[in-house]
Amino acid sequence: MNKTSSNIVHRVKLGWTQCYLLKCTGGYLLIDTDYPKYYRLFEKKLANLGIETSDIKYLLLTHHHDDHAGFAAELGRRTGCKVIAHRNAVLPLKQGKNEDAGGKPANRCLQIVLSFYWTFYTLFHGKWNFPPLTLTERDIVIEGDNEAVLKGIGIDGVILHTPGHTRDSISVLLSDGSAFVGDAAMNFLRWTGVGHRPIYIEDIDTVYESWRKLREHGARVIYPSHGRPFSAIELGKPVGQASSIDY
Repeated sequence: MNKTSSNIVHRVKLGWTQCYLLKCTGGYLLIDTDYPKYYRLFEKKLANLGIETSDIKYLLLTHHHDDHAGFAAELGRRTGCKVIAHRNAVLPLKQGKNEDAGGKPANRCLQIVLSFYWTFYTLFHGKWNFPPLTLTERDIVIEGDNEAVLKGIGIDGVILHTPGHTRDSISVLLSDGSAFVGDAAMNFLRWTGVGHRPIYIEDIDTVYESWRKLREHGARVIYPSHGRPFSAIELGKPVGQASSIDY
């Protein structure tokens, strides 16, 4: 559990994706899920926190990829939670498939590393598919930046459209500067020279523009889906430059 200046955040680490629980009106907002096979583990980790799955009233998907929307459909069936997602996520969620195979690796080193990983992964799991999720009128579809949705459910924060990794990527920015960014930025596989860039990128210039937006809107600490939290100052540094702040 992490405590920010005005919010208590539960981090739920499943596979290689970190999900976050934020208290909201009547229960919790969950930010992202993981691959479908982790649903039972998710239930166990919730129980350890003293939280029932029925306490999850909202599920915000930072984007549609399989390691973020993997058990979203099952969670929805079991809890009736409302899904919050960007307009560009609607079709790939309905299809249950990553758009464009998730973009391109951020650099040559990552391309080599990931080619080995996916060779073994697809032998057991298939590739980039997940149970389809069809959004309905009761769900909340975001067109761009949104200042009303979170406040309407008792969370002091805003939703920012932060594309670059995917065109549907959104982030949650709380009033205290805590930013839950999905894969818009990472702290993962940095030994490959990727810095805080997503390991898969649709458009690098758009990634940097999203980082600028996060900083300009007051982001102080970045909570990525992959890797440990880090200072938002790092998003303004050259790739590979070391941090002087240890979280």
